[in-house]
Amino acid sequence: MDFVPLTNKDKEEMLAKIGIKSIDDLFQNIGPRFNKDLNISSAMTEMEVKKHVTNLSEKNSQLKCFRGAGCYNHYVPSAINHILLRGEFYTAYTPYQPEVSQGTLQAIYEFQTYISALTGMEVANASMYDGQTAVAESILLAVNETQRQKVYVHDVNFECKQVVQTYAEANGFTTTDSIDENTACIVLQNPTFKGSIEDVEQWAEKAHAVGALLIVYVADPTSLALIEAPGVLGADIVVGELQSFGNGMFYGGPWGAFMAISKKYMKKIPGRLCGRTVDNRGNEGFILTLQAREQHIRREKATSNICTNQALNALAASIYLSLLGREGLRNVAKLSYQRAHQLLEALVVRPGVQRFELVNKKPFYNEFTVKLQNSNTTIEKINKKLEENGFLGGLDLGNNEWLLACTEQTSEEDINKFCSIVMKEVA
Repeated sequence: MDFVPLTNKDKEEMLAKIGIKSIDDLFQNIGPRFNKDLNISSAMTEMEVKKHVTNLSEKNSQLKCFRGAGCYNHYVPSAINHILLRGEFYTAYTPYQPEVSQGTLQAIYEFQTYISALTGMEVANASMYDGQTAVAESILLAVNETQRQKVYVHDVNFECKQVVQTYAEANGFTTTDSIDENTACIVLQNPTFKGSIEDVEQWAEKAHAVGALLIVYVADPTSLALIEAPGVLGADIVVGELQSFGNGMFYGGPWGAFMAISKKYMKKIPGRLCGRTVDNRGNEGFILTLQAREQHIRREKATSNICTNQALNALAASIYLSLLGREGLRNVAKLSYQRAHQLLEALVVRPGVQRFELVNKKPFYNEFTVKLQNSNTTIEKINKKLEENGFLGGLDLGNNEWLLACTEQTSEEDINKFCSIVMKEVA
């Protein structure tokens, strides 16, 4: 605290006021303060610092990625940052005043339009903090709508389970292993955490038969370019990550997310909603709509507590989708699908001695799970050997199960080298 311009007397009076004797007492619940000399060199010039940091960064190695589990190595076009980092977008504040925020509002509106088209839903927001909290927020919507307290969650990723459980403890709903007339909603990750593509229509029938809502969570939304839109198949709410849409991997997140719903839930959806309108002169314009839901107006009565709401991440997604277009996104999805199936063939089909068994009994998109069998090695050892050779292996799920993923950036050469290393290790 020495950098604060206070006298010792000032400090003593402040400490006495809050009933402690020293600054160290403020930290007694979290441990002692760091009070040692840092192991750093003497002062350097800007040029010397830049050279030093560059040398350090060159020690990093970029592994070729065969892991997904909610974070996917899709290509981010360089044009995204050139547009995203423009001052009018990068430093823009919440567009409460539409007359000075038309550019931001139009970008928000276009994002909503893209998400509605991809998900097959009538309304989309812009946006949510991340996929896990988006799932939890959608559960709250379903619980409040149905006035029920039971939630059925099917094969979602670990982080999502943990966040949902935290929300459950704070909001009074429970997660269960059964579906009945007390179920508020079914949460379905599609493709599932282990990669399988589920029959959304069948799950919608199960949910609606007991008066529950169906929530579909999409971890990699590039899949929506190939898989039928959840809204068309009966989903009531669709949520998902924005990471795959031009947001990069960012060391594992967090990223932005989206939520799309049936129109009848429009006043209950959290997050920002932008609408297109016409002014009194007949000019088209964009505004934030249904603002009575927002906390800057209603405070404790607000439907939405999503403030900053990752609008910049949503803008990155809009730029990505506009750059690729319908066919470009479909090509990304096709390549991701093809590379994953080539990897499966190389691991499971080609080898003379079968070491891996496919766990997925249903079709999959770009991610799948295999089980190691008849081998003296382990998934942990395989991943370590891969890392030594420049690859990030799949996620070790335990019980000899291995979750692998490919994207359009996975080359056939990468697959062949990856499998060569793996098969030597398991022989």
